[in-house]
Amino acid sequence: MIGRPHRAVTAALLLAVTGAGCEYFRDTPQQELANRRWRECARDRRDVKLDRVDTDGRIRLTYVALQDRNLVLACLDAAGRDGPRLPEPVASAAGGK
Repeated sequence: MIGRPHRAVTAALLLAVTGAGCEYFRDTPQQELANRRWRECARDRRDVKLDRVDTDGRIRLTYVALQDRNLVLACLDAAGRDGPRLPEPVASAAGGK
């Protein structure tokens, strides 16, 4: 049977691990900025899809239509000129299209 002091230590340890886990899954400031830019630049573009945003803010996307890809990439480039720079996005053609 676990005594009272052990329960307190176990509870404190569990709370600390849970708190650290939440920090681990929080986006970096670069990811937050990249996601805001993505939402603005890819709005109403059905032929581009966000695959992921790396911790350094690099946007990785998949596209079907070159025109939509080019419009999104131009928008992201312009946002980088008017604000903090992020790594260049990586665009990949959708498989089988």
